[in-house]
Amino acid sequence: MPTFQTFPKTQGVPMLRRDIILWRLMILVFCLLSVSHANTRAEEPQRFQIGLDCASFRDYADAAQSYVEVYYSFNRRHLEFVSTQEGLVATVLMQLNVLDQEGNEVESRMWNTMSVVGDAEEAKSTDYLIIDQVGINLTPGDYRIKLKATDVNSMAFGEVILESRVQEFSTRELQLSDVQLAFSIEADTTAGRLLKAGQKVLPNPFRTFTHQGGMVYFYTELYNLKDAPGAKPEYELRYRVLDTAGKKVKDFGKQTKTKPGNSAVVMSGINIGTLAGGEFVLEIEAKDKATGKKARSSKNFVIIRELSEEELAAEQISRFKEEVAYIATSGELDMFDDLNFTGKTTFIDEFWKKRDPNAETPENEFKMEHYRRLGYANLYFSRTKETGDGWNTDQGRAYILYGQPDEIERNVAARGVASWERWDYFELQGGVYFIFVDEDGYGVYRLVHSNHRGEIYDKEWEERVKSGTLME
Repeated sequence: MPTFQTFPKTQGVPMLRRDIILWRLMILVFCLLSVSHANTRAEEPQRFQIGLDCASFRDYADAAQSYVEVYYSFNRRHLEFVSTQEGLVATVLMQLNVLDQEGNEVESRMWNTMSVVGDAEEAKSTDYLIIDQVGINLTPGDYRIKLKATDVNSMAFGEVILESRVQEFSTRELQLSDVQLAFSIEADTTAGRLLKAGQKVLPNPFRTFTHQGGMVYFYTELYNLKDAPGAKPEYELRYRVLDTAGKKVKDFGKQTKTKPGNSAVVMSGINIGTLAGGEFVLEIEAKDKATGKKARSSKNFVIIRELSEEELAAEQISRFKEEVAYIATSGELDMFDDLNFTGKTTFIDEFWKKRDPNAETPENEFKMEHYRRLGYANLYFSRTKETGDGWNTDQGRAYILYGQPDEIERNVAARGVASWERWDYFELQGGVYFIFVDEDGYGVYRLVHSNHRGEIYDKEWEERVKSGTLME
């Protein structure tokens, strides 16, 4: 199991006059740091990966809102440590922005996270994750959560966007909160953001587990149990693992619990030792024995299967051409086809080495980012959950090639006009955009116009969308 630790940070709060002054000072420091690095380093700041997840819970103080926990994580080895009286210290500026469906910012926070280590060798440990969470209150609905982490010393940064739906919680119907996935749940009597009901719940924002860990831990809350004289005092819990098509993979049976009141905390874990690698869905079902009513909540997670070197090489070869279809040249793909098994494994290693932006670091940042984009495309742009072919759609291709858009304008179908989206990239080729149209109404968008060099161009796209002649 990796080693994890959380670090103290300044909790984000709405800005007061004092906060504005501090914020201006922070901007000044960042400008000075940027100038300093511009004079001493010619290369662009390095990027690193951030895990981001969230879960919404009932807000007992305000029924019109939900309490949302945002979980994040990144590897400590990406940070630059400087010597201080306290030891070697890395400081990370965290920035959280939450936007509603219309793109309006409804929440904005900034805080510092610090990491202190004893020596340089400890700082570069490859299996050390910084994990933390922040809580916010939001009105139920769909949101885009943006998180950016910037290393103050090196200006290396990571940024990620999560599309999330915040639940609306009833005051009457039996209901489960969202599911929080965790690396571990342990008894803890200290204070801290990760403590719940006397247990330290260490979140897994990447939602990725291995057989080596053996367990997937989870936390959820159950609301509106019938707790009245004469009512049956028990409720049932059932845990299942499904595949992404909804087919049952494993049933962990029923548990009967005594009601602690009209709500209950559900904390447990499942053993994944017998499950294959791949993407799964953890489904939790609760039943109130007094009323017979049921509630369900679920969360997707991934198991990384450990393979032998020969098995890994065979799987890598079988998927390689599909995974690099948009970034490899036709000459490279033709050469790959002509090689034997050993030659293909060597070719794959050299393919990624040529694209490594910084050979001095232990990881290949380009490769990591490419596979993050590939996974995101398959998760969000596939024709169905079963096909997993998001990489082979126009939106998936654009996301893999150009990354997360800086801005997305969504237009829903109305008066015979198909739904369409505009993706804007402000820094790409001085500012470009892509227009995607859902011609069939099934959520698969086709690229119909872009001002990006080399992409399809149709200056009359808008009129053709309105007239329904795009397919002609």
